[in-house]
Amino acid sequence: MAKVISAKHYLAGLFFFFFAFFFAFPGWAESPEIQNIRISTSSNYLNLRFSLIRGFTRKMEKTIQSGIPIKFNYYITLAQQRSWKNDKVLAQITISKTLKYDNLKNEYLIFSNKNNGENHILKATLPTLSEAKKILSEVEILSIYPLWQLERNRTYYFSIKADACGEKPPPYIRYLLFFVNEKYFESNEKIEKFRY
Repeated sequence: MAKVISAKHYLAGLFFFFFAFFFAFPGWAESPEIQNIRISTSSNYLNLRFSLIRGFTRKMEKTIQSGIPIKFNYYITLAQQRSWKNDKVLAQITISKTLKYDNLKNEYLIFSNKNNGENHILKATLPTLSEAKKILSEVEILSIYPLWQLERNRTYYFSIKADACGEKPPPYIRYLLFFVNEKYFESNEKIEKFRY
């Protein structure tokens, strides 16, 4: 005689399946996020440090290992908060870090540029992917804005966002690698206020 599954047992089994599936892949539930923001001063300038967490997926690791570069972009805005009219933007900076894998030398290269410049500067040559991830996810910007241009007893804030995508290949092979320019993620905007 065939067993009849009641609706209650069916729903309980379905709930258990989704619960187990969801927690078997916790990375799916968590998106990349800007954290550990530190604002400091030195030599009469504002400095900024922050880090990106959960910014690297297995898909990105496979892309890097296949020799396709990945570009991380960080968008930073410094503004003065004003209640009586629009906030005043004081500085806007874009930092890009590109990760490439050299399979002949078995090492990871990180190139960096600022404000969408043409010149990529070699920042680091690293033996492991874990070390490369650390460099990619940590940002330090010195001398962002002169302190003497800030008004005393005013509220300011940094707005920070990040994204990552495959770097565009040269035009002559772009049609073969049409999938490379895929955006892997885009973080939410993080606001960090401070009083000067």
